[in-house]
Parts: sequence; C-alpha cells; structure tokens
Amino acid sequence: MSIESPPADLPDDKTTGPVPTDLLGGELAGYWLSSIIESADDAIISKTLEGRITSWNKGAERIFGYTAEEAVGQSVTILIPEDHLDEEPGILARLRAGERIEHYETVRMRKDGTLVDISLTVSPIRGPDDKVIGASKIARDITERKRAERELREAREQLEGLLGQEGQMRMAAEAAESRAKLLAEASTLLTSSLNYETTLAQVASLAVPDLADWCTVDMLADDKSIVRLGVAHAEHAKVQWASELNQRYPLNLDDERGVPAVIRTGKSELYTEIPDELLVASARDEEHLRLVREIGLTSAMVVPLSLRNKTFGAITFVTDASKRRYDANDLVFAEDLGRRAAIAIENARLYRDSQESSRLKDQFLANISHELRTPLTAVLGWAHMLRAGQLDTRSATHALETIERNARSQAQLIDDLLDVSRIITGKLRLDVTRVEPGSFIESAIEALRPAAEAKDVRVQRVIDTGVASVAGDPARLQQVVWNLLSNAIKFTPKGGRVQVRLERVDSHLEIGVSDTGIGIKPEFLPHVFERFRQADQTTTRQYGGLGLGLAIVRQLVELHGGTVGADSAGEGKGATFTVRLPVVPIYQNETQGEHVHPTARETLPSYDCPERLDGLKVLVVDDEPDTRDLLKFGLSQCGAHVTVAGSTQEAMEAIEKERPELLISDIGMPMEDGYGLIRRVRALSVEAGGRVPAIALTAYARTEDRLKALRSGYHMHVPKPVELSELVAVAASLIQRS
Repeated sequence: MSIESPPADLPDDKTTGPVPTDLLGGELAGYWLSSIIESADDAIISKTLEGRITSWNKGAERIFGYTAEEAVGQSVTILIPEDHLDEEPGILARLRAGERIEHYETVRMRKDGTLVDISLTVSPIRGPDDKVIGASKIARDITERKRAERELREAREQLEGLLGQEGQMRMAAEAAESRAKLLAEASTLLTSSLNYETTLAQVASLAVPDLADWCTVDMLADDKSIVRLGVAHAEHAKVQWASELNQRYPLNLDDERGVPAVIRTGKSELYTEIPDELLVASARDEEHLRLVREIGLTSAMVVPLSLRNKTFGAITFVTDASKRRYDANDLVFAEDLGRRAAIAIENARLYRDSQESSRLKDQFLANISHELRTPLTAVLGWAHMLRAGQLDTRSATHALETIERNARSQAQLIDDLLDVSRIITGKLRLDVTRVEPGSFIESAIEALRPAAEAKDVRVQRVIDTGVASVAGDPARLQQVVWNLLSNAIKFTPKGGRVQVRLERVDSHLEIGVSDTGIGIKPEFLPHVFERFRQADQTTTRQYGGLGLGLAIVRQLVELHGGTVGADSAGEGKGATFTVRLPVVPIYQNETQGEHVHPTARETLPSYDCPERLDGLKVLVVDDEPDTRDLLKFGLSQCGAHVTVAGSTQEAMEAIEKERPELLISDIGMPMEDGYGLIRRVRALSVEAGGRVPAIALTAYARTEDRLKALRSGYHMHVPKPVELSELVAVAASLIQRS
C-alpha cells in the first residue's frame, strides 16, 4: 500500500544534478516571509523611483480596495487625492537621497473614491551596487486614532459650552475629554514603536490616575506561564510592592477568576464591587489574604488582548483610594483600549517574525555553503592527486578513504535537503507495509556502530521483543531512529552512553533515545524540531550540520500518525527524544522498489604545480583533519615546508615556535574562529610575524564573508572547494607581492 501526499509544481525529486540554492534556502525562507507579509493588517507596497507599484499585499487590498492585479504596474498616484499630489515628488527626492521616512501622516484615496487617514513609513531599496533602485512602503490605517483626536477636540468644545452649567455636566465633559485624550495618546504610543513590551508598560502608566488607581498588563508566554509586562500606580512604592507580591504569588493559568480566566476565555470581567468574599475565594493563603485586604480594592475590570479569536494577554484596571466604581460604559471603553493594544502587539510580532525569517534564511545559506564546500575541498584535492599519479600505494588508499568519507557526508546533507523539500511541497512518498519495530531499530544501531565505537560511546538496548507491529515505511522509520541516534552520538562526549528503548504503552509504541551528552538549553527546547534551527549558529560552533535532521524526524513521525517530543534537564545533563507510533493492525504485502541513488560523474583535471614554493614556510590552520592533510600534501609537492594546526591556539603556538612566511587559515573553527586568529596575529610585532601574508581559505563564500575576511586582516579570500593548483598560484602571487 502507498500513501502519497498531493504533488506540487516543483522539480521532480529524481533530479540528479546539484541542488539549487534558491529552492533549498531562499525559497523556503522566502515562503515564510511572504506568508507573514500577506497576513499583515498594514498595507506593504514596493515601488520604483518613478512611482510605479511593483508589489501589493492583502493588507493593501483591504485598505485601498484594489487587487494586486489591478494595482501592480500602475502609478502610485492612483492612491493620492488631487490636493495631495504635490507630496509624491518630495517623497521620491528624499528616497533618492537614501533617506528613510517614518510615520508620515497624510490622506490617501481608496478605489471607491473615499479618503482614508494613514501613517506612512517609506524605506529605500538598494541594489547590488548600493544605489537606491526603489522603495518599500508600509501604510497603516489611523482612521480610528484620528477619530479619537476629533472626539477630543469636540469634547473640548463641549466643555467650553458647559462651563456655566451644572457641576455634574462639567464633570461629564471632563471625563469625556479625559477618555478621548487617553485614547489618542494610547493610539499614538501603540503605533510609534515595534517594541510592544515597553509600549504596553507605558500604556498602563497612561491609565493612571484618570481611569484607574492600579493598571497591570499581563501576557501569555510560550510555556503557558503568565508574564507581567507592566504595573502602574501613582505611588512608586506601591508599584514595587505589587511587583514583589506578583513574584511571591504568580498568576496560574488555571485560576478561576481574573487575568487567567480572561486569557482562557477571551471574555472580559467586570467587578463593580469587590466584596470580601471574593478576596477570600481568590487568596492563596492567610498571608495573601491579609495583603490584598490592606490594599482596599473597590472595583475592577479585566479586558482581554485578543485578535482573530486568539487571546494572548489581559489588561487589568483597579480602583482603591479613589473609591470609583466601574460600570458597563467603563468596560466598553477599556475593551476598546484593549483592542487597539492587541493590534499593536500583532503588528510587532509579525515584524519580528519577518526579521527572524530573514535572519534564518541568511544563516542557512551561509551554513549550507560551508557544509557543502568543506567536504568538496578534500574530495577534489585528493582526486587531483590520484589523477596525476603522484601518490604511492599507501597515500592512494588514504586518499580513496578520505574521498569516500566526505562524499558520504555530502550525500547525507543533500538527502536531508531533498527530504525537506519533498515534505514541504507534498511529494514525499511512503511505501507502507507491516513492520516489526525491532528490525528497523537494530538496522539503525548497526549502521551507526562504527561512529559510536570511534567516539567510545556505549549504545545500550532496552527492547521489548513482545511489542506489536506498526504500519509504516521501514526505510523512513529506520531514518527516524538513525537521525535520533546519530544526533545523540554526535552530542555525547567520549566515554558517554546512549540508550535506545522500545516498549508498548497502551495503544502506542514508544521509541526513546536518551544520551548523557551536552543537553539542550531550556530557551531552545521549544524550537528543537524547527527547520534550520541550531542552538549554536556562530562561526565558532563545534558541531556542523544544517539543523534539518530533527525537523525531518518530526515530519516523518507525523506522516506515520505519531508524535515526537524532546526533554532535557539543561546544559550538560543529556537529552531524551521520544517517538510515539500508533499500533495499526493492517497488513498488505507490497513489492517495494529499490531506491537507486544517482551518482555524480565529473572529469577532474590532473594536479600540477603552476609555481614552485621551494623552501617557503607555510602554516595551515583548519579544524578538519582531511583538509589539513590535503593542503599539507599538495603544498609540499610544490616544495613548501608545511606546518599544520587544528585550532587558533595551536596556530599561535606554532607561530611562536617558528615564524611562518605564509598563513592559510579556515574561518569556521570551534572555540575561536579565523577572524579571532588573524586579529591575534596582527597584534604581534613585525619580528614575531605580525605582518605575515595571510589567505582565508573558507567555505563561507558570500560577498559579505569575503569583505569581512579582508577587513579583518587577511590579504586574500579563497572559497572552498579550491583546486590545489589555484591555491598554489594565489600563494605564489601573494608572496611575490609581499
């Protein structure tokens, strides 16, 4: 039996050529970014410097009424009323000068001819040569804010007309003015910053003392705890007291009343009177009851921070000394304020998500370049040597082993990338049959036995041989266990232990992989199964990879109807991954076709020294032993005297022992990267080697990587994989110039 997810219009997964970078990195991250832009409430538009619209999101369609098909290609003046046409030339002139325009308030025109108040933020778009080629524009509908400001003006006018009348009418006018002013100030504050945590704390301060004696803002965190972002009171000492009370008696999402209940239900709560019985029911203990009684609470409102039927926080308004009692009109006003705050929070979160998506895309492209180019350096280099016939039997055997090891590593990376692409595009195929769990678990353990033995990591089995079978794809289920077990071995230090457990729990099978390794940081644990996520994404990271293995595990397990979870007590305390698969009593015998992996064929030129480096003292620094061996052998063939180092510290010790005449260093290394090495070298005196010619030979091959290497102190930047003849020519040229 076969289960196949719906196909998508992407390249067939049988392609044997190189994996396109835009599919594996940019398109996936771009898909996330596009989704975020399309879901934004604000209009997000781009245009040329001539004012022609080039992109148009759903928010723009909602605000202005034009569809993307109607707007793209048109002049942006279709949105500008006749009496505001003189604004556009000035905006374009400022953009050409590279200036960013923030929170420019104006009026624009919808498709039906009606006018809308908006706030514009316009940023220049720069091309590869850093010239401004266009602009991106975010337009926010501020009609509600303008309406509040008009209400404020009207309230003031009414107040002037009521000054000679009864005091009760005067008080009503003052209250109307105060509320209108509060709404206007809150709206301005909420739209002025994308840091919603700080903004919400300031909104709480705005509510005191005009609307409340106390005001608190609480948010629901990812771990379902309730975090207090702000508390306001006219007396600073009481603010400190309230913060300490909240730390001592934190809110619990299961509480029956107040903030927890409002967050759970999304419905406001109004307490016109706060009787002592309510305090008794809400208190945790006698001390808690005594403290809240001392406050002398009179009345309270709790309103949700909700948007699109999702509640993510609450604002609480409380009175005490003022003895004011809230009514239904007060609640309507408070809910209006809560809605405005919720919109600001959502916009800030969308912006943060888009920034994070862009950062992950850039980091992923850098990592994939490093992880694919690094093994190619050893493969191509040793292949050149073999073709040239310059190796004896022992060296040739070593070369073939190195080529095979690095080719397998690269093939695994490409397989992971293709699996992710198939999963996302709905083209992953499962060949389902009846499977005994012990079979694919044992196969995965045997496949990784050499890796475990090489690290002296002991693999323990706790297998219940009497468990039932599952319906699944044996190859994919083995891949799940292989990924988890490989991950455990990778992050477990020498002499550690990894345990593989299989047992039946009710109607499910549980497969657990536990280790005594480096563990997982609590803040990273919620993101451990996300694509392209790694706990350490710096150039000094100790462990390679693209951050795809666990994401593939989750997708494969879910395709089999199961779940997977991760648990860790923290750094240095190991980790446990648990897979749960349903027991499905279905058996259909299918003939499984053999999966054939394509083989890449490439004719490689023979290695020949373009220049002689006779007697040249060269220091090669790289944390990959295969790369060090290759460079040492190749440079030595051209007459160089080569010393190798596996880290920055070893390199500095080698320089102190014997000053080199040429430094060739990798960038991405554990503990301290190549940038740190060159800074330490350049800090040395000339006599100690501070001016030594230096080449950065690295798999970080982007333009910004090259510029960073040159600015750090390297004379040349050579991307991996590199032909040895090219490296020798670059080295000879650099030495001659020096």
